[in-house]
Amino acid sequence: MKKTFCFLFAVLFIFSSLSVAAFAAEKKAVLPIIDMRGFMSSQILEDKDDENSTRLFPPETNALLKLARRLLPSLTRFSFDKNWDVLGDTLIPALQDLLNPVACDVNGDVKGHTGAFFTYPSKQEIAEDPILSFVFDWREDPFTSAAQLNDFVRYVTDDCGFGKVALECHSYAGIVTLTYLSVYGVERIESVCFNATAVFGAAFAGELMQGKVHVSADGLGAFLQSLIDQSEYEGLLRGLVTIFDDLGGLSFLCDFVNGLFEHLSSRIWKEAIVPVFGSWLSIWSMVPDVQLEAGKAFIEKTGVTQSETFRARIEKFNNCIRKKRAPLLRSINDQRPLYVIARYGYAGVPLGDIWTANSDGVLTTEAESFGATCEQIDFTAPPTIESINLLSPNGAIDASTCLFPTQTWFIRNCSHTEKDPALRTFTDTLLRAKGQQTINSFYEYPQFMVLEKSLGGLFPDDGLVRTPRKWQDDLRRLFRKMIENMIASMKKPFAALKK
Repeated sequence: MKKTFCFLFAVLFIFSSLSVAAFAAEKKAVLPIIDMRGFMSSQILEDKDDENSTRLFPPETNALLKLARRLLPSLTRFSFDKNWDVLGDTLIPALQDLLNPVACDVNGDVKGHTGAFFTYPSKQEIAEDPILSFVFDWREDPFTSAAQLNDFVRYVTDDCGFGKVALECHSYAGIVTLTYLSVYGVERIESVCFNATAVFGAAFAGELMQGKVHVSADGLGAFLQSLIDQSEYEGLLRGLVTIFDDLGGLSFLCDFVNGLFEHLSSRIWKEAIVPVFGSWLSIWSMVPDVQLEAGKAFIEKTGVTQSETFRARIEKFNNCIRKKRAPLLRSINDQRPLYVIARYGYAGVPLGDIWTANSDGVLTTEAESFGATCEQIDFTAPPTIESINLLSPNGAIDASTCLFPTQTWFIRNCSHTEKDPALRTFTDTLLRAKGQQTINSFYEYPQFMVLEKSLGGLFPDDGLVRTPRKWQDDLRRLFRKMIENMIASMKKPFAALKK
């Protein structure tokens, strides 16, 4: 009897232990978040199945050095004779050799076996790090990338048994995400965050596909200042840009670029730019609505061939996604928690006048926020009492006109490519929250915030303009670091002898 009792007790103990362990494991499971970056975010390789194959884009250092050596004699000659046609005879073939390997064919399909390298993580790897990167070829048709995303979502939810995932998309990946959700639905999705996305277009794509290239010194200077904002030696770099501008460097660069397109425009677009950039269906999905027809007319004018299949694929996106964006987004929002993050306070891409729009350095804040009313970057005004809850502290952003006014957050001083850990924490918290959160329920993250990297995170936006350190302070820090590194290097041999 005693032995029987002991046996039953042992069985009960083991069963209880297993149940507790299973419960603990289940409780420990964390919702996987699939993180998708955007246009030009992944490397394009000569062989997408071999991560060690030649990198086609961005070009490898050797390819860029080869380009420089090829152009140097022509640029030197140009500095004397100012003959644009002779310069073009060297420049355009050199650009073709550099860019043609990443062009798509006349139907918009990638050539050969080129593409982005991506392998699926194991179930254990997902459990250990539930932030999953989905790498895709950003040249592809959005529908092709959406189908690949669907395969990955099914792998994580079904094959790995996680049930559902959250989606965070950035830049062009927002278009891929919206296409995926419109085609495959939200059944496997817990929540979605559109983080600085191009869902409603990218102004630079519209300018590019219309052949509009005119750069001003003011625009280029503002763009460079945006790039170096909050960098380690921001003050020093700002000082160098100012000195370069004072010496006429920015004006010289702008005059050269503008002269290049003025004198060689027809050749550059037809022979180098349109055959590559215009062959990517992705870039056509980013052209703003108001510029689409003008872009098509420009391509036809250049004489570059686009097949009926290519044009049909553009129209498929236009009819299925572009013309239905708002209804599609509202439908998703009715079924799942949806969040929008926009960034502001920086000048845009220095093409034409679009650089004056409030942006994150690449995409305009208006587009990223799904419709906020935005003043230009130099605008400052006190908020009105009526709209103070949806108006930025500097009065430049009115969120009341957004598609989802209370589900949209704005971050100032945050560049398009910024990956500060505070941003990761913010988006993870949103996506893993229970139910739909809004600016009225998510008190720890107010609607308008500012990124202060030196202070370590996101803070409520006070509307004040940042004052970077003086360049002299940065120069002293740089020299001090160099001296410390030299001393440390000198001490290494002595430390080795002691051992």
